[in-house]
Amino acid sequence: MSEYLVDPHTIKEYDLVELVDGRQGTVVYVPADPTLGFELDIGDSPATWDTIGIKPNQIKRIIEHA
Repeated sequence: MSEYLVDPHTIKEYDLVELVDGRQGTVVYVPADPTLGFELDIGDSPATWDTIGIKPNQIKRIIEHA
């Protein structure tokens, strides 16, 4: 069984994803080796947006491909 719910190689910049903790965010950085992690913008508005680093195993599903 894979350690990932979503294959990290299928995640692209600006995809909308859901994390295992229920938060949603937009992928803003994908490294050359996506198994290393991603940067994600989370929040409901510019006032609450935050950029966080996540590991691939924190992604539950891709909601929408960019």
